Amino acid sequence: MVATATNREFYRGSTPWRVLIAPLDVRFPKSNEPDDQIDTVVQPDLFITREIRQLTERGMRGAPDWLAEVLSPSTASYDKAVKIPVYERAGVPEVWLVNPRRRSVAVYLLADGRYQQPTIQNLSGRTRLTAVPGVTVDWDRVRDEG
Repeated sequence: MVATATNREFYRGSTPWRVLIAPLDVRFPKSNEPDDQIDTVVQPDLFITREIRQLTERGMRGAPDWLAEVLSPSTASYDKAVKIPVYERAGVPEVWLVNPRRRSVAVYLLADGRYQQPTIQNLSGRTRLTAVPGVTVDWDRVRDEG
């Protein structure tokens, strides 16, 4: 994905952000259990976090600020039925399900601990990340460079 950041804080402000891609585990603890006892582990295709302290050699512990799953015929139903509820329980503020076959993205935003009905957008023009200030995805560049 081609993302552009217009907010200087994304790069070097008081809250540095990290963009990470699969394969990298994201572990969602239920409380304070040690890493080797966490049983909810996922590998989102792409995610952004500002919680650098949560990044270890084992991946990330806790919810990233934003993540995306690129749907394929073999993963789409699992991503929708299993991962979306996991992300909701873990408190991931914004999740994108990108569907290249339908050329659309479903944007899930967390409000009061629950995802609202997703907004469906075409993969054209630009889409702004709500959870990460100043970052947009330019779908036309994604198509041209993909």
